[in-house]
Amino acid sequence: MPGRRLNGPSPLASLVRMSTRPAVSPGNGLPRLRSAAIITSVWAVVAAVAAIQTVALVRLNGHADLAASMVSRLSILPLWALATPLILRSARVLPVIGPGGRPNIVAAAAHILLGSLFILASNVIIRLPIAFGGELAGSGFEAFARSTMQGVAEFYPPALVIYGVIVAVGHALARRSVVARKAPLSDAAVPAAITPLVDSSESDGHITVRQWNRVHLVPTEDIDWVEAQDNYVVVHAASRTYKGRDRISDVETQLDPRRFIRIHRSTIVQTAKISEVQSLTHGDHAVILRDGTVLRVARSRRQALGEALGIDL
Repeated sequence: MPGRRLNGPSPLASLVRMSTRPAVSPGNGLPRLRSAAIITSVWAVVAAVAAIQTVALVRLNGHADLAASMVSRLSILPLWALATPLILRSARVLPVIGPGGRPNIVAAAAHILLGSLFILASNVIIRLPIAFGGELAGSGFEAFARSTMQGVAEFYPPALVIYGVIVAVGHALARRSVVARKAPLSDAAVPAAITPLVDSSESDGHITVRQWNRVHLVPTEDIDWVEAQDNYVVVHAASRTYKGRDRISDVETQLDPRRFIRIHRSTIVQTAKISEVQSLTHGDHAVILRDGTVLRVARSRRQALGEALGIDL
């Protein structure tokens, strides 16, 4: 049911599903290209700084081979650039800081494990030519293993710090896309094209919920969310629930679309009650209300929710 609290997927399941998500989905191609351009630019700057540092060290040494030093220092940077989008996405799927500001120890441990595996794999990849160097001096599998272990031992601490910085950046970007709305949206933030006529009862500050032989007048400012249950409708408001024999579409006509958004065929939520918007796997989203209720967002409603909140989902 849309109103049930969602149990998040395990870190391993999240990473497996993350790898199956499409790189570009309809409607978000431009942001993806912009992100790729930013990542490429940042690593190009890092490469330029590393090249300058290498030249300076070779000049000070006086005997080092400039070409060999360049290859040694810069060969791993393309691997970091290629891995950065995946690292950013892992930060989004496995947030180190969960709802309510609580640290997620499991996610932190998963990132340390992933970072360690990446550091080991990248050192192996850039040293593969040593293993297949044939009869050349300083080559062979023994030299390959020794060089790899030396590289991991030398660069593991700073590389893990860099990995952590990228994870932190990914987490910060994800937090920016998570909405914390503490007040109703202004009229200017809502497109006029999605503003139909509002029932007169809502303009009086309440909606009606018919329950057998009584009619409840529920203040709209108290409404957190509305859900459909079979042939009934349930209005959650101010820690109370009102169950009536109305249809959810009948309730929707009584609500101001500038303040309420339908996020599922059976769920309506007041935007002022939304505390966070979280990304799930496979492009799904969920909203978290101030009282901690987690509501799933239908994919067909994602764009309307983003427009109502003024964010890009």
